[in-house]
Amino acid sequence: MSNNVLVVAFDGLDKELIEEFDLENIQQSEFGAIDNQTGMKHIYTSELFASFITGETHEEHGIEHLTTWEDESKGRIIETVAPKSIVESTRGFHRIRETLKTLLKTDEVKFSEEHLEEETLFEKIDNSRGMYIPGYNPSVFWQLKAETLPLEYGYGADVAEEFWDTREYEFRKKNLFSELENEIVSPRNFLMVHLHRTDFHQHLYGDPTAVMDKNKLKKLYQETDDLAGEILEKAEGKYDIVIFMSDHGLPAKKGHNENAFYSSNTELFPNNTPKLTDFHDKILELTRE
Repeated sequence: MSNNVLVVAFDGLDKELIEEFDLENIQQSEFGAIDNQTGMKHIYTSELFASFITGETHEEHGIEHLTTWEDESKGRIIETVAPKSIVESTRGFHRIRETLKTLLKTDEVKFSEEHLEEETLFEKIDNSRGMYIPGYNPSVFWQLKAETLPLEYGYGADVAEEFWDTREYEFRKKNLFSELENEIVSPRNFLMVHLHRTDFHQHLYGDPTAVMDKNKLKKLYQETDDLAGEILEKAEGKYDIVIFMSDHGLPAKKGHNENAFYSSNTELFPNNTPKLTDFHDKILELTRE
């Protein structure tokens, strides 16, 4: 008998803070760290999720970093004149890069399915769905970098937070709940959803370039745990196996930290720390048992 598997990815949810804030719903019966080192230079969301859903590293699946260029030839010109490594470490080069993007009429886009060079779990498992997965089918809102618009127009973090939550977060949550509450169609063999709220809020209030607001982080984590509880209730009797996970932890000076976590309502990797790429074969095994 095969299992119905649900994976909920809470982007940026930090394992150490999960434990510090004692999140009961997030910490299911098996709870531990994920080794998210896949040979990448920095910890980037698109590359990490591409590794999760293909079981391969960037050398095989072809997605490296977070974004690529709309026009590769024009992108090479920009990378030659204003390389990303210099832009990130040298003041003033960001404006040069942005000016070049305008002059050459090209922009950076986040990776999607068309950039993948390997098949994913969604092609290998019948009756599966990926919802807003970075590196596969990212949401339009995130793809267009709309979450930063309030900041670019001079609004503060509180306005940016509300802008994200009332639009993108509620949109993703509503569509996830529609899947879980559907009484007409049978549950999917494999369903995976990406929720980006924790990562975005942490960049607002926990970024190393700003003052970390621990009270806001605690509130954020408690709200995330409440959501996890709702998901578990709605998934009960429909999904045999529920996996919660994150791709990384809090923002760090060179991207994000390594504090990725996973939890499951059943035994997956007892007494071991799985690599991010290990989940691919495990999920295939679970859905084909």
